[in-house]
Amino acid sequence: MRFAQPLWLACALLTTLPVGRLVQARPTAADVGRSVACYPWVGWLLGILLELVAWVLPTTSPMLAAALLVVVWIALTGALHLDGLADCADAWSAGHADASRCLAVMKDPAAGPMGVAAVVCVVLLKVAALAALSTGPVATWGGFLLASIVLARAAATALMVTGRYVRRQGIASMQSAWLPGAGLWIGLVLAGALALCVLPLGVALWVLPAVIAWTLVWRRAWRRRIGGYTGDIVGGLIETVETLVLVVGALAMGGS
Repeated sequence: MRFAQPLWLACALLTTLPVGRLVQARPTAADVGRSVACYPWVGWLLGILLELVAWVLPTTSPMLAAALLVVVWIALTGALHLDGLADCADAWSAGHADASRCLAVMKDPAAGPMGVAAVVCVVLLKVAALAALSTGPVATWGGFLLASIVLARAAATALMVTGRYVRRQGIASMQSAWLPGAGLWIGLVLAGALALCVLPLGVALWVLPAVIAWTLVWRRAWRRRIGGYTGDIVGGLIETVETLVLVVGALAMGGS
């Protein structure tokens, strides 16, 4: 069905779920653009799947359960966003504030030491934060897991709507050229608001400004460095926002 195509396209891009057969062989440019509006809803799907996984994980070892959950999380996304984060870290450190060099480093398939370090730090922080949430005063890691995934993809959508894609080719080039209008913002706000509703109110009041602030910082930093964004920068934002929400949640719940 035509209205479902953007959702299947977003799922095919952002996950390893077997939805390829549901995507048309030659999707229209409009559907490709509309798929960006579906990013937060793909986040809801991923979050629910991971919550189901969390229910069957061992409760005797919170750290082991958190590590297993993060492994499944990475598998469901195909490490796509981790790859983007690694490319961003390498480009930032090796690009020497030169836009063309930054873009060249991002395009290099090899990961440098800064890229590897960034991935290791993010994975460690996610595991530690999830383990802390599972043993806190209220075991609410399911809500924080869901919120982190949805809000990260909402932030990615906001970045793509308000930023400029700097490459001439790439998946995001057609997306940026055919982004929908007001309907995208309505869906974005609705998906994000629903995600915040699964968090304790006091914690949500910390999480929301933290996500907005970090998205603005990330957008401004890359706009100054290369003039806009690339697919790697979108992926890096997703990973860092997911981590931010979990860490803020763990710190807030630990003090509650």
